[in-house]
Amino acid sequence: MEPELLPDYYQSVFYQLFKFTTDEECKLILLEQILELGDEKEISLLEELECMETLKISTRAYEVKCLLQKRLELEQKELERLPMSLCFLYEEFDIHPPKSDVDVDIDFELSLEILSDE
Repeated sequence: MEPELLPDYYQSVFYQLFKFTTDEECKLILLEQILELGDEKEISLLEELECMETLKISTRAYEVKCLLQKRLELEQKELERLPMSLCFLYEEFDIHPPKSDVDVDIDFELSLEILSDE
């Protein structure tokens, strides 16, 4: 028997705030905060909020979700780039970063012949 898992949107730090907020304007302010501070955990909460009956909240939740996904993609691309200080070190010591496509497929498996006593 598998344990029952909580829905993903419970992982959002904003979930409890939305749950106990009754004012529509406060919810809109929280959506703006999600856009500024949120991460991938907020995506499922935003998807849940898109299903709300309040059109203003559901529309803004969709907009915030799209903008947050774009921001997270940009942040991920920034993480993949080399830091500027490292580029200067490469230049100073006249070295180059390793090429990422030089991934040699090395087989580390040992044959059973090693174990045999000859």
